[in-house]
Amino acid sequence: MSQKPSSTYLIVGLIIGLIIGAAIGWAVTPKGVPEEEYNAVVSERDALRSELDAIRPEYEALKALVGTLPTDGVITMSAWSAGSPVDYYRAENLKRAAKLLETLLRGVGLNITIEMDSYYEHVSDWGAWKSKFASAFEAGEAPDIISGIDMVEAAEAGWIVSVDEYYAKYKDLLADIPEYLWDAVKYKGKMWGVPQDVASQVFYFRKDVLRQLGWSEEEIEALPDKIAKGEVTWYDLAEVGKEAVAKGLVQWGFFHRPNWGTSLEIPYYLAGGDFYDVETGKLVLDKSALKDMFTLFYTLAQVDKVLPDTMIGTSWREIHMGFVNGRVLFWLGGSWHWGEWQKVEYHETLGAVPESYLWENVGFALYPALEKGGKAGVTTGPWKYYICSQSKYPELAFLICYFATIPPYDTDHALTSSHLPVRYSTLNYPPFVEKGGFLYKVSTFVAKHGMSKPILHPKWGILKDMLLEHLVKVEKGTLTPDEAVESLVNAAQAELGEELIVRE
Repeated sequence: MSQKPSSTYLIVGLIIGLIIGAAIGWAVTPKGVPEEEYNAVVSERDALRSELDAIRPEYEALKALVGTLPTDGVITMSAWSAGSPVDYYRAENLKRAAKLLETLLRGVGLNITIEMDSYYEHVSDWGAWKSKFASAFEAGEAPDIISGIDMVEAAEAGWIVSVDEYYAKYKDLLADIPEYLWDAVKYKGKMWGVPQDVASQVFYFRKDVLRQLGWSEEEIEALPDKIAKGEVTWYDLAEVGKEAVAKGLVQWGFFHRPNWGTSLEIPYYLAGGDFYDVETGKLVLDKSALKDMFTLFYTLAQVDKVLPDTMIGTSWREIHMGFVNGRVLFWLGGSWHWGEWQKVEYHETLGAVPESYLWENVGFALYPALEKGGKAGVTTGPWKYYICSQSKYPELAFLICYFATIPPYDTDHALTSSHLPVRYSTLNYPPFVEKGGFLYKVSTFVAKHGMSKPILHPKWGILKDMLLEHLVKVEKGTLTPDEAVESLVNAAQAELGEELIVRE
């Protein structure tokens, strides 16, 4: 296939030039034209200029891309996306974006068809997902776009390419995605992905159970604010959980995730700990924060008996059914679960619950402080699309990833999955404004209290496995919090050596 000649640029440029020329021409007032008519023309010119400014980044992007693509024929691409049962727009939006980009490219003279095979998988075993991708890569059959793998590992292995070149080329076009999200795709001074959505942890509670405990509506509605101010702590809520269990209103006070994840790290962060040192690029264990974290989970499981000591390894379905059916008072979850409960049949009577049921029976807040007056908070960060190094069209793949988050597509994914929008403009997009009440509220407290804690180290997976192993022993009571801290630190030092910083 031949390459598109430079005359295409001239044609597209001529169209833009004609628009500009017309706008400028209208600004010259002929003699005898009434002032009212002249002002109307000026207003129309200004509106036209605004529209031109709005489309200029897209025009510049297409102009830059045209010369790298064939003039006609079929471009075949593929993408693998993963997530929860309700994250399927991660794949669907790539197909939509490919068709949108195809239409735009045809508008500048390329007679091409983009065939996007966009695959989605509900993944609970992320190790298996990584192995599946690694096998495809080894066979030379990797997709053009991948998500759901560790960015640092993928970059070090050469599975994905840096997007620095494309970020610089299309920077004006990309400004609608907040800078802090682009910062989150950086490793060793380079960018490695395109932000797709924003995840935030959410601490959920059952309003209906609190009502049965005698709480007034005013007290229930005030709980999130009291948690945010540090007036209500984890240990205060443990007492509420004990009361609810003792009265037979719930089976358990608390549930958390069945494997290691960010929601389990939040108490450690709220205690002042970090797992990664930005300056040195090394992993970190803060012994004081570790003790606070282990003490919390030991207290919940072994002292107050409001958390099962078998949480790790429990099926996700059992966990969600426990909370959605009101057998658990507090759930250490994420914003996306709000959407999942409306799509997956967890409720034993209602099946997938309507959002009205959630507003009536479920409340949400920050993760509580560990002590009175302490800090409450949540973690937040982007899901990412990556461009595989085996892709024949990496620049095209990059733009497809970007167009997959335009406000209509961003909104569909946000409202379906309950992940936060990735773009500024989506927050003002009418369909999102109309239906995104939950996400708007979560976005508000994320803006005030959100923490971004990327851990950009190739051996983070090793340390996570050690943390999980010791958490299991703490919750089962085979190690005290102090014993767990010492055991974990010793094991991590032996395994990680100079790659680990230990703080008292």
